[in-house]
Amino acid sequence: MKNLSKSIIVILMAILLSPAYGFAARQLTFATDPFPPYYYEEDGTAKGLQVELAKVAFGKMHTRFEVQFLPWKRALLMAESGKVDGIFGLRKTKERQRWLIYPDEPLMFITSVIFKRFDDPFVYTGVPSLNGKHIGTIKGYTYGKEFDNSTMFHRDEVKNLRQNFLKLMAGRVDLVAGYLTVGNHILDGMNLEDKIVASPVAIHVTPLYIGFTRKPGSGKISQKFSRLLKEFKESDECEEAMHRIGIKMNMLTPCY
Repeated sequence: MKNLSKSIIVILMAILLSPAYGFAARQLTFATDPFPPYYYEEDGTAKGLQVELAKVAFGKMHTRFEVQFLPWKRALLMAESGKVDGIFGLRKTKERQRWLIYPDEPLMFITSVIFKRFDDPFVYTGVPSLNGKHIGTIKGYTYGKEFDNSTMFHRDEVKNLRQNFLKLMAGRVDLVAGYLTVGNHILDGMNLEDKIVASPVAIHVTPLYIGFTRKPGSGKISQKFSRLLKEFKESDECEEAMHRIGIKMNMLTPCY
């Protein structure tokens, strides 16, 4: 009987320590700030395009996850101190790679553009075309090295894109720099989609990732997440899934 009990314990330990069970039992917690329509909180639930992409990859890994929405600086501090398992939707930088593991595959690429009033004849052809303009930007955001380092134009920094659009309509800035999909989402909510338009020429295209906190096992999770996410984007299932969750094809699609 004693030998039988030992055998049962050995079997149970083998199951508990197996990779499949380890992923099934794991719950990951990520921190970030709201960034609709990519990721945001509604009725206590994380929603958005990048959340749906993460659900697919983590679902194939039998791994549950939650997203805590916090001020950006606090989210970064929680990840750096290991209080959460990572950061949802961020750029890759050398400094952050000291304390984060990045998958090879980004969640998505986001495009920075110039927004202007519909009746403005200005044509954006590159950063030099902004010479002498007053550009509405968001404090702490990046729009690519050429734009960020340029001294050809004046920056009017505010806390969010909605404020910049109101300033644009009031004539307090000449143009607004912002992320294409986010800007169109906000303009739709403000009923300004026919009064403010985006330039067809991009300022910059930036990949956004899930960054995993450097904890035991995070490297393997990151690698598997990256592989499964890439496989999904390259499959026919990707566009079908985007259609099901209401992603319009004129928005930036993640599918390859």
